[in-house]
Amino acid sequence: MKFAIIIAAGAVRYSTIVVVVVGVILGAFLAMHPAATAAYAQSTTTTTTSAANGTGPADFNIAAVGDWGCKSATEDTVDNIISKSPEVVIGLGDNAYEDDADCWFDILDPIIDKTITAIGNEDLKPAGIVDEYMNRFGLSEQYYTYRYGNVFVLVMASEVPDEEGSEQFDFVERSLSDASSDPDVDWIIVMYHRLMYASPSASAPSSGVAETYHEMFEEHGVDLVLQGHIHNYERSVPIVFDGEESDSPISASTGRETYVDPEGQIFATVGTGGHSIHEFQGMNSYIQAQYEGYGFLDIEIKNGGEGNSEDGNVQADDNSEDGNVQADDNSEDGNNASTLEATFYANDGSIIDAFTIIKN
Repeated sequence: MKFAIIIAAGAVRYSTIVVVVVGVILGAFLAMHPAATAAYAQSTTTTTTSAANGTGPADFNIAAVGDWGCKSATEDTVDNIISKSPEVVIGLGDNAYEDDADCWFDILDPIIDKTITAIGNEDLKPAGIVDEYMNRFGLSEQYYTYRYGNVFVLVMASEVPDEEGSEQFDFVERSLSDASSDPDVDWIIVMYHRLMYASPSASAPSSGVAETYHEMFEEHGVDLVLQGHIHNYERSVPIVFDGEESDSPISASTGRETYVDPEGQIFATVGTGGHSIHEFQGMNSYIQAQYEGYGFLDIEIKNGGEGNSEDGNVQADDNSEDGNVQADDNSEDGNNASTLEATFYANDGSIIDAFTIIKN
């Protein structure tokens, strides 16, 4: 009996030593190979970063642009983005415009580990190049979701079926429903490559997309829609779907720059990454700003009521006769509002457009 106890004690002591040694080796390995920060999302899940659910920075910014190319202007755009230190970069598709993606990967190297991307029509040429993008960004589908802090991003795919009843349609509807019912999500951004709405230019909006999705965006409280494809910048006021004329949405606000709990969505085309520039051939009635040049849209999320007055009220352009409306943020000290401040920075350093959405 004593011999058995000695053997058992020895076995325990040996097991403890093995566990400690394995733990030390594993710790050293992880120190040399830190875990990824979930910069890329899969098509069937929402990737949550360390900033999600209130555990990340109170304020952060997201850069957005597409139609990059592999040119000197592309390098200037990347430098412009770096100067604003975004936590996330949203790519709106049409990346390399080359036979392989290496040149674009090289140019984006300083920011590519914080980049998520849509797939554009040029990203399918030549055949097989799309696999380079899918593999680099860890994607199993061209449509997926991404989460950073209190921002939910839905990435839609313009180059795969998206009509009602398609797998993508069901995914979009389910994802937006989940996001709009999540109390930790304050902002919903939808991004894709081809156009839902746009002023006359080099390409027309995709047929049927507005009829299929815009009312769904309204139902689930989407705040901002980002699109590429046309190589210029333009931004709408908040707009709602017009069932009688689907290509002519209805302006939900006459405000120019600041919108408090607006009805409808702001649409921004940001195809200004560096490949080329398309001239406008007009301006639709719901468009607030246009620019023919290179640059990117910087989207700053501010949580905690920055910019609100001490008494909890904020002045904002809206539908009143003088363009201002008082909005109570439901708190005594004005700290419950979340604010999205977007600024388009041209690559020459100038500010082309700026707008603010305040959500109480």
